[in-house]
Amino acid sequence: MLVTTAKPKQLLCNDVVLFANTEIQHFEVFFFKGSHKLSFQMTTPEAQADVGYGGIKAFGFCDGMIEEIESIWNFAKCFVGGLSDHTKWPIIGSHVPPYMEKANVEFLS
Repeated sequence: MLVTTAKPKQLLCNDVVLFANTEIQHFEVFFFKGSHKLSFQMTTPEAQADVGYGGIKAFGFCDGMIEEIESIWNFAKCFVGGLSDHTKWPIIGSHVPPYMEKANVEFLS
């Protein structure tokens, strides 16, 4: 994959891009203008089929890396929990943890 970045608006500007599909997730930070070549390893038949069907999507982040990581963390708190069949396990147990309930209420507000 070839990515071309242009002249930054300010000296400390950079481009943060998430390249992803259901099989691949990769963050890349581009600090300099020009052409950048990226290669992704697709070693499983599922990964190859997914790229053949839907390609790889690029998601650009505008605010900066720190703000985006915070945003992704807040998003994850809304949906990560209740991942197992065990009701007594914290965080991944088969229930909606209190932090998840609170994060969803805050998001909806």
